[in-house]
Amino acid sequence: MDLRWYQKEAVDAAYKYLCDQKGNPVICLPTGSGKSLVIAELARRAVEDFQGRVLVLQHRKELISQNAEKVRKLLPIPIGEYSAGLRRYATKEDVVLCGIQSVYEKAMLFDRRHLLIIDEVHLVPNDGLGMYQTFINDMRSINPDLRCVGLTATPYRTGEGALCKPDGVFQKICYEAPVKQLIDEGFL
Repeated sequence: MDLRWYQKEAVDAAYKYLCDQKGNPVICLPTGSGKSLVIAELARRAVEDFQGRVLVLQHRKELISQNAEKVRKLLPIPIGEYSAGLRRYATKEDVVLCGIQSVYEKAMLFDRRHLLIIDEVHLVPNDGLGMYQTFINDMRSINPDLRCVGLTATPYRTGEGALCKPDGVFQKICYEAPVKQLIDEGFL
């Protein structure tokens, strides 16, 4: 499965950030641009290039299934899904796609992970409260070096402002797709 040029650029930018800087990056891609493939490639590279273990968080069971399908196409290893809505409870695989509502109090089930990918990261509040923050904090108690990559089409939260803040979970947008160019080229 080939990535489009901007999907490849997004993955490359995220790994450049993770290798060269501290903190956690955000990738901004418009709705319909193929974030699932970017998630799949981020997971593939973490496992194959860095021998990492990955969790992917989503807020809807439909996204778990969609993202898992793409990851399975890129990675020839068992992929797990943990979602009460899907009645799937995998925890041991190197890549597990999870529903945040199902796992936010269950970080210990997943052992040590190196990369946490959060789809629709604009749902993560900056105030330190909520399911995402609980889960991230618990995962960091297992591995203080845990890194996170967020994906979103909207890098702002209503009432809070920018997702990326020096003292927030995410520090910088590492890649933002040129929407007009994607429209001009027929991708959107």
